[in-house]
Amino acid sequence: MKQRWLALALTAIMTAGSAWALVGCSLNKSGAPATAPGELKKVKIGYSGGACEAFLFTAYENGFFKEEGLDVELVKTDFETLKESLATNKIQGASGMVMKWIKPFEQGIDVAFTAGIHTGCIQTLVPVNSPISSVADLKGKVIGNNGMGDGPMVFTARALAKAGVDYKKDVQWKAFPATELEGVLERGEVDAITLSDPLAQMIVEKGKARKLVNTADDQPYHDEYCCMSTISGKLLKEDPATAAAITRGMMRGAKWVAEHPDETAKLIVEKKYIPGNPELVAKLLKNYNYVPSVDGGEQAVDNAARETKAIGLLDPLTNIDELKKRVFIRLKGVN
Repeated sequence: MKQRWLALALTAIMTAGSAWALVGCSLNKSGAPATAPGELKKVKIGYSGGACEAFLFTAYENGFFKEEGLDVELVKTDFETLKESLATNKIQGASGMVMKWIKPFEQGIDVAFTAGIHTGCIQTLVPVNSPISSVADLKGKVIGNNGMGDGPMVFTARALAKAGVDYKKDVQWKAFPATELEGVLERGEVDAITLSDPLAQMIVEKGKARKLVNTADDQPYHDEYCCMSTISGKLLKEDPATAAAITRGMMRGAKWVAEHPDETAKLIVEKKYIPGNPELVAKLLKNYNYVPSVDGGEQAVDNAARETKAIGLLDPLTNIDELKKRVFIRLKGVN
């Protein structure tokens, strides 16, 4: 009887040990849970194909997401589809431009930022021989953009306000597909255009335009994070560990871009994630500040929200502190 009791006790101990071993195997080195021992959590991450999304591509290609316990599918999509997909958790993560998302955030979309990824990536351009030499000179002019409320349009509206120009009354906006902006500027249909890289810098490199203002170079935008890790609100509520794993993967990708800009450029052009040539893309990446920051990201949301409210893009009754608390989420294990 005593021998049988000892055998049962040993079996119980071995079973418990195996269970703890399985739990240990289900965690990666960052502590993110997998769906089961040895299994990766399947998630979808959306992208549009811009140079500023280089951190997503490097995190995917270098296996950073897998090391965080994730089986990632990259999904190319347009912004409107991405908004709906993130809000309904059909896509779990993406790169989000602060100035592009601030209005949808105010309107209550169930999506949030979790970290700042990098600065730079938006330019306002004028023809090479244009007499326009400052943002103030845009008063009375026509500006081509990729849609009302688009990130570059919001950036230019902020720059206009700082120069004493009312973006609603003192300029005219005309929307075109991003790929047509070069042509409309060259034909004189607009006096200036605003768009993101790599298309903006490609136009400059062709000698078709020159920079009027650039978030990568000019203050006060030079130090402000423009692109953020962007996560589905449903995922944040129901599975914050996976949300944290996605965020960490993105931040690791950003750090890798900062340390290997030439290698990154070659990789993402050859893999056809973005258009352009490796030399041009590398030049852009070196001009961005790929130093991810939770504090910096939160500050960027505060800056953008306060300025866009001041110029009338946000509702006058919007409480900025409450908005920021709702749309910037600090996650355990992300720093």
